[in-house]
Amino acid sequence: MELARNIKWVTAAIALAAVVLFCGGVAISEEKPKPVQVFILAGQSNMEGKGAVNTLDHIGDDAEHGHLLAKIKNEDGSWVVRDDVFIDYLGRSGPLTVGYGSKGGPHGGKIGPELGFGVVVGDAIEAPVLLIKTAWGGKDVAKDFLPPSLGGPGEFWTKMMDNVQRVLGNIDSVVPDYNNRGYEIAGFVWFQGWNDMVNKEKTARYSYRFIHFIDDLRNELGIENLPVVIGELGVDGDKAKGGVARFREAQKMAASIDRFRGNVRYVETAAYWDWEADKMFRDGVWKKEEEKAKYYRIASDRPYHYLGSGKIYFLMGHAFGEGMKRLVTQQ
Repeated sequence: MELARNIKWVTAAIALAAVVLFCGGVAISEEKPKPVQVFILAGQSNMEGKGAVNTLDHIGDDAEHGHLLAKIKNEDGSWVVRDDVFIDYLGRSGPLTVGYGSKGGPHGGKIGPELGFGVVVGDAIEAPVLLIKTAWGGKDVAKDFLPPSLGGPGEFWTKMMDNVQRVLGNIDSVVPDYNNRGYEIAGFVWFQGWNDMVNKEKTARYSYRFIHFIDDLRNELGIENLPVVIGELGVDGDKAKGGVARFREAQKMAASIDRFRGNVRYVETAAYWDWEADKMFRDGVWKKEEEKAKYYRIASDRPYHYLGSGKIYFLMGHAFGEGMKRLVTQQ
């Protein structure tokens, strides 16, 4: 594949650690800039991101995680704009900040897992970081993202790979001061499942299909043990049952095979479910004119979109980042 050849060429080009210059008989060692670390974030609507930006302040109410709000919000109330992490989400690109979730909505923009993920990897990695987010709502692995080795590629497998190639082919337009420093694809994050979960046959075959998905992805990118994070379908938290519970088992199974040990990580998200927002939704507060402002302070959508809670999306993304960091550093 052309993409694999391009990646191998870039990897070879950045292998030289230093250039030695001789000026007046004195050897000067000039370290080559570290290559951009690229992470691909892919999936369906919950990777797109349905968390309303105005609900992010609710992170500060959390006894355990409240301190993380300072990672994304300045003391003057403005949102942090990273100068070391950049993102392209289907053509929308720039420094990482709020607003790189789904378009639209009356509550000041949206976020997905990219914000929390970017905070973790940006803080952990000295080199510039580029997030390539490639996600579309309502898609499954059974057909839309079907990997090539199982009769695909599905339409959105092809779109995913085309989007990655588009961004990498124009990386200097997304990463400021790129100056041909090179790049390395450092990891892949997958957050998807609803459209496979709702069908028992799809759930039963999900592990098999997603194992092939990972193998084909690595083959197409030319990276044998590319680190992969699989985000748990965390809807309904620790009270999930039926299809959601079955699907989680399928996700775990895909991540647990021997050859994925140490390079694929299943990251749980159920712990981040917001039971306050859940109760308000189920009590119909979001429908009551005199009370709906209480709901829209902390949530904005239905349960299958994690209640549109910026807090949930940020914490899930943060967990994905911690999982990826462990894969990359083998801790």
